[in-house]
Amino acid sequence: MARRIILASGSKQRKLLFQTLGLEFEIIPADIDEKAVPYSDLKSRAANIARAKAELVAKNNPDAIVIAADTYCVQDDKALEKPQDLEEAKKMVRLLSDSTAIAYSGYCYLDASNGIDLSGVSETTAKFRPLSEAFINRYVANNPVLSWSAAFSPAYHEGMSLVDQISGSFTSFTHGLPLEVLVPLLQRSGVEV
Repeated sequence: MARRIILASGSKQRKLLFQTLGLEFEIIPADIDEKAVPYSDLKSRAANIARAKAELVAKNNPDAIVIAADTYCVQDDKALEKPQDLEEAKKMVRLLSDSTAIAYSGYCYLDASNGIDLSGVSETTAKFRPLSEAFINRYVANNPVLSWSAAFSPAYHEGMSLVDQISGSFTSFTHGLPLEVLVPLLQRSGVEV
């Protein structure tokens, strides 16, 4: 019998990435107050939020494999959250221009049936190319920047064009979920991937 797998995320990017594995899965987004989750530093914050999401969904689905994640960019020790409006989005993209930022993707994998309870953080450093004001204005006007941390998503073709190079997990950076961690965990759970 196939295991029930739940992706505790409403992220379109994570859904698309998960679909590439060819597995049946459900999406049950966890509705938590991320600001209420305690953390000691910005890196642990990503893992703690992912864990809070996974535990909330697992509480009502104890026999399922539950996978949750949380991703955001950090620059100069400041988390760049989702912008509140287009002006804030432009400001964030200007900050990224010709600079380096770190993308933290916290993840949590819960499989009570197999005694697997793991959370962690995948860290990817990105170097952004210099961006003109005309490019920034066009980018912000033509993309759903208010739904992305740092007003940026490399999963979209125009978002990819902002980046010169990355160091770290490719899928964490592009889709907010490290496949290099997830696939071995699914295999430990007896899922054929």
